[in-house]
Amino acid sequence: MASLPELSSPSSVGDIDYAGLYDEQFFADYLAERPSLAFRQRQAMYRQELQRITRYVDSGRVVDVGCGLGDFLELFDHARWQRYGIEVAPLALHVLQARGIDTNPFREPDESFDLVIFRGTIHHIDEPMVAIKRGIRWLRPGGYMVFLATPNIGGVCYRLFQELPAIDPPRNFMQVSDRILRMILENLGMEVVRFEFPYRETPYARPVHDVCSFLLRLAGVKRSFPFWGNMLECYARRPVRNGAR
Repeated sequence: MASLPELSSPSSVGDIDYAGLYDEQFFADYLAERPSLAFRQRQAMYRQELQRITRYVDSGRVVDVGCGLGDFLELFDHARWQRYGIEVAPLALHVLQARGIDTNPFREPDESFDLVIFRGTIHHIDEPMVAIKRGIRWLRPGGYMVFLATPNIGGVCYRLFQELPAIDPPRNFMQVSDRILRMILENLGMEVVRFEFPYRETPYARPVHDVCSFLLRLAGVKRSFPFWGNMLECYARRPVRNGAR
């Protein structure tokens, strides 16, 4: 999920075997003939996220950085959106092409996209600042950069326990909080419009069970559970130039 890495095995320290990290087994749940509970929950979450996105931008050109098999992009109205996806896994690229999703946004000029999405991916990218800056250059003035399903190290669970369910150590390179992400984006000239911390309304929430799990974790019982503040969403806008309409 980085910018066009080599898909060969690593040959030296610092090389990353993306093909190995995102192999067919990684996508097994997405390809299962009978959708699992996790798959159904993820689809429900996609619909919630898309609804929030359309409060800010509802048509144009969109690129999803680290889009997997394109399940989220498939929900974007094909008549209103021109869809692009970035992936490193050969299997994912094959599925994306079959779905008519353009997998090479790198040939597009700067300021040509209305929406750049990092859905659960910024922490999986080995050069996240490069990816964010590339995304900003792609955005038209007034366009939006949106981070979804992003682990939040500023939440109470990470501050107490130093771990989150969505952190996958073999595939993680950095973590953000809302404060860190705001600082990064504002320092790069973006206008941060809103942060969200989805929990109660999500298909994953079981408040009574999750509170009990939180209390047990405080008592030393190691458990994995969703909780308020574990995940963040960020909606940021590239400012319109003075005098532009």
